[in-house]
Amino acid sequence: MRPITITAILALAIISCQKTKTEETTITETDTIVKTEIPETAVADKQCFLSVTGKDSIVFEMKRKGDSIHGIFNVLPAEKDKRISTFKGVLKGNEGNALGTYNGEGMTYVEELHFKVNGNNVVVDFGPTEEGKDGIWRYKKSEKRYEHVIPKVDCRN
Repeated sequence: MRPITITAILALAIISCQKTKTEETTITETDTIVKTEIPETAVADKQCFLSVTGKDSIVFEMKRKGDSIHGIFNVLPAEKDKRISTFKGVLKGNEGNALGTYNGEGMTYVEELHFKVNGNNVVVDFGPTEEGKDGIWRYKKSEKRYEHVIPKVDCRN
């Protein structure tokens, strides 16, 4: 009885393999491309930037898919309150405009974020802001803004 069971299993395995080979020969290259889903990580372009001065650091990470961007922007001073944020927006050419949700000093608020991707750096605008009627903190138009250059680094996954 045992030899018959082993023979039956081997026969099923051989038939299964032959069926698979037959199916593989009927799949065209176009069918394979259409049926294959590409993971988002393969489509999105991730870039990471880090500035460290003494014990203070600024982290800027951005994922891009087409014009859409999202990421994190964290200002991490060693002896002061941290400013942690996530943002979503658009990147046209090398100029990014986004809205960030910030957590800092025990508060949560939404603030605009402007930056430029410039070679191996991201240049982030800083400056005075004021709260708009919509509750979003925006850069004051009459005030001078300054820029902070954050060098590109390899992303950790």
